[in-house]
Amino acid sequence: MRRAALAPLALGTVALVLSFPGTSAGQVEVRAAAALFPDTVHVGQLFRVGVTVTTPRGAEVRLPGVLETTEDLEQAGEAEIGRRRPRTGVSRAYYRMVAWTAGEHEVPPIKVEVFLSAEEAEPVEILVPVPTLTVETVLPAEIAGLELRQALPYLSPLPFPLLLILALIALLVGLWAYRKYRKREEEQEPEEAPRELTAWERALEELKKLVASWRAGDLALDAFCDGLEAVLRGYLEATEAWAPGVPTRAIVNGNRGLADALHYSARVRFARLGGGYGGPIEASDACGAWIASRHEPVEEETS
Repeated sequence: MRRAALAPLALGTVALVLSFPGTSAGQVEVRAAAALFPDTVHVGQLFRVGVTVTTPRGAEVRLPGVLETTEDLEQAGEAEIGRRRPRTGVSRAYYRMVAWTAGEHEVPPIKVEVFLSAEEAEPVEILVPVPTLTVETVLPAEIAGLELRQALPYLSPLPFPLLLILALIALLVGLWAYRKYRKREEEQEPEEAPRELTAWERALEELKKLVASWRAGDLALDAFCDGLEAVLRGYLEATEAWAPGVPTRAIVNGNRGLADALHYSARVRFARLGGGYGGPIEASDACGAWIASRHEPVEEETS
């Protein structure tokens, strides 16, 4: 016997609780929830769909890599599917989406497959409902009075002698500029090609630029944390052959500062919570210190 109950939670979340007959004793309970981050966006603005599935010990969860979409919704990029946590039995996945029309959108439910035990040959399919997405338009509230301007009249063609004179002038100017440029190139000595940065040096430079943009006020807090995650993922893909679906929090390996920075980034990106930890500058410093600690400094050439 199966039963399902829907309950709205905070942050635009819809939860689903299912019970299935156990293999040996009692009922097996599976909990699933889906949320939108945020639940109100503008047309063309990225948002995230998050799904969490909690299963008992011995069960296996398969989360989809691509969500079902509609004509107005589109998945933007690969899914972030985390590994199942053995102690809590929690599996999570996040999907970047974008909506192209304004209004209320019903996001298709997320299809999750659950193997209740190792002996189960066929999975149990669960359709996790997603909250309603509100998409706001960026057009003016009143556009009835807008009118298109009349088309400009065609330009009358220039007489042939004038066209010939203009073409000759353009040819002479181009020839003069070409000779001047070639002469300047011959006078200049060839410059030494700059040293190509390594993957970890490039990551540190990108972190510096990210912090500079944050200090200048060019980035919002969630955009800063998105950039921080992108720098770490690019570094790991270049140095560790990091798989696209593996979350960056798997790299902590006992480093407390890095763990706090990634936890702060996740809270900002997925829960829109920016308080608590020291802030974006401290998170960037912790990530930069961890990257620098894994490599020897480049020795400067002595003249």
